[in-house]
Amino acid sequence: MTSPSDGPTRRWAGRTADAGTGPDGFQDDLRQRVRWAWRVVWRGKHLVLACLILAIVPTILLLKQTPPRYTAETRVLIEAPDVRDPLADRSVRSFMSDSIVQTEAALITSSTLARRVVDKLHLEDDPEFNATLRPARPLSDILAALNPLSWLPPGWLSSAPPGSALSPMAASEMAKAQVVRAFGRGLDVQAQRRSYIVVVSFTSENREKAALIANTVAEMYLLDRLEAGFEDARRVSGWLGERLEVLRRDVVAAESAVEEFRSQNGLRRKGDRQVTLTDQQLSELNSRLVIARSDLAQKQARLDQARSVLRSRGSAESTTDVLQSPLIQRLREQESSLLREMSDALKIYGDRHPRLVGLRAELNGVRGTIGVEVEKISSSFANDVEVAAAGVKSLERQLDGVRQQANTAGEAEIRLRELERQSEATRSLYESFLTRFKREAEQERMQRANARIVSPADLPVAKSYPREIRTLQIVGLLALLFGVGLVFLLDRLDTAIRSSDEAEDLTGLPVLGMIPLQRNRKLNLVEELLRKPRSALADAVRSLRTAITIGALGDSKVIMVTSSIPKEGKTFVSLCLALLFSKAEKRVLLIDADIHRPRLHNAIGIDGSRGLVQVLSGSAAFDDVVQHGAAGTLDVLPAGQETNTAELIKGPAMEAFLRDLLPRYDRIIIDTAPVLAVSDGRLIAPLVDRVIYLVRWNATPRDAVRNGLKLLRSAGAPPSGLVLSQVNQRKHSRYGYGDYGQYYGRYREYYAE
Repeated sequence: MTSPSDGPTRRWAGRTADAGTGPDGFQDDLRQRVRWAWRVVWRGKHLVLACLILAIVPTILLLKQTPPRYTAETRVLIEAPDVRDPLADRSVRSFMSDSIVQTEAALITSSTLARRVVDKLHLEDDPEFNATLRPARPLSDILAALNPLSWLPPGWLSSAPPGSALSPMAASEMAKAQVVRAFGRGLDVQAQRRSYIVVVSFTSENREKAALIANTVAEMYLLDRLEAGFEDARRVSGWLGERLEVLRRDVVAAESAVEEFRSQNGLRRKGDRQVTLTDQQLSELNSRLVIARSDLAQKQARLDQARSVLRSRGSAESTTDVLQSPLIQRLREQESSLLREMSDALKIYGDRHPRLVGLRAELNGVRGTIGVEVEKISSSFANDVEVAAAGVKSLERQLDGVRQQANTAGEAEIRLRELERQSEATRSLYESFLTRFKREAEQERMQRANARIVSPADLPVAKSYPREIRTLQIVGLLALLFGVGLVFLLDRLDTAIRSSDEAEDLTGLPVLGMIPLQRNRKLNLVEELLRKPRSALADAVRSLRTAITIGALGDSKVIMVTSSIPKEGKTFVSLCLALLFSKAEKRVLLIDADIHRPRLHNAIGIDGSRGLVQVLSGSAAFDDVVQHGAAGTLDVLPAGQETNTAELIKGPAMEAFLRDLLPRYDRIIIDTAPVLAVSDGRLIAPLVDRVIYLVRWNATPRDAVRNGLKLLRSAGAPPSGLVLSQVNQRKHSRYGYGDYGQYYGRYREYYAE
């Protein structure tokens, strides 16, 4: 079974399937959906307008009560801080990142900085931040009374235990904390992306106050960073001072230990090197031994050369020492001179001349002297070698003794070097700390904030809150969306049928006609139809008659008009249809079969005391109770009046009655009771040719229509078509339900009223 609110969904699904999946079909379906949505919104325009008014009017009143606020902005540039190592020789600038900038932005919003600004500007005396000094505003009492929390007892909202009282200092701190929180609500700090700029903005009711507070916050932040730098420098200097005192004592102790050990072990400092006396002796003996051994080698070489010459029976005069001897060189000169004289004398004198004999004797004497001198030199080689060998042996014995002493003093020298290394390391560390301490002492007097104000706050020109136009636009848009959504929700929840498309989608039956609503009840229907054939009502009924006679239903002789529930216009439609049939056909009978609530005789103005009830009960004949010419050429059979009408209408009796009437009339119209109220309609429906089912426009629930049709189908007489009755042509045309009925109201001037 289809739910009451699935009519539009089914209709769109069916139309989408009919439209196909091509581009043209999709565009047509989209246009239909848009038109349907527009019609739904247009029908609920008054509700949407009411939502707009209900949202905008309180918003305007609230904006009028809200004091204006102004926002001033200060831009601060964050620079990388200098990271100093107490043992380093220079400062290193750290790397800046987004997290560092975000951290600095969070520090600006800290409660500590806010308290400093509050204290400096005395904001605790400002009513804007101190709620106790703020005067009452209009509508504040009303809004406070509407607050549900104000209805509770005061003790229920307090978290403090009963009987507890705050000290004056605690009360003052709580008041200061409330002022700081109020100050923090107006402060906003944002770090600009991809830059080191932090925007400090403050919102206040006074534009001058907003600019002053924004600039003060930036200044307090710079001062806080500067004080933090001073504090770091003081902390480093204090630590360095304590460490220097400890290092100084360590240096004194290390140097004292070195000097004491040196004095105990007979060590002394020579130049930049520390040596012992044994080291000095060992070095001197090594040098002397090397020289002595070299001299011994030279003398041994001369001796070996001389001995080699003698062994080879050579002349010792050819040795180097002999040739280099000055005495032998003079003797050789004398020998040469004597030889020249002998040569000259031999040319002049004879071999036995005394002159020659004397020269030969003198030459032999010189040569003998040279031989003696050569022997002396040869003998001195051996003596020199013996003396040099004795000296080398003496130096070797001394060197061995000194070496034994050096081995004994080695351990003391190793310990001394270890003490000296410790002393040097301690002194180097002390000097490094001393240099850093002096630099930190100078740095403490020259600190920088590593931040600066690049754009101080100016007086704001326009207010930042409330933004009336933007607020009204947002509220209007939200109200519009809420109203439109509410309209669609109500349209989904509304189970009434308002168009032929909805009726066809719901029931699967064709809509035969749409009968307009008659507002002027004083006008006679006979005059309306017979004297004004060009009226909208006459044309609507004429269209219904045409659909019955020449439409897909084919010509039907016995026609029953029924509905789901009462007051849907069955009697009115039956009478109108019978009147138009009577104008085209001579013999037309209208039967009022609603014996429980007969209304037909009142609409025509005839006597309704006797009629169908009497005929079926056998108390009267048809010809006695039928009203001939009640409305022109129309015959009317009223329902009649009877005390007990529960079991009068029965299938066989009604079938026999209609069988007798068929030869006498060309058309029989039967107005029956609602199928959901009584079972008379289900008994009559199988006996007629066509069943016309009425649905009241914008009133009959979908469930009633569905259940009524279900009962008729179960009786074996499914309706042939639907008729929408009491259609408000003006609303139908204005709201555009999309069926052909809208043209009745749109082209009203086409009909002659």
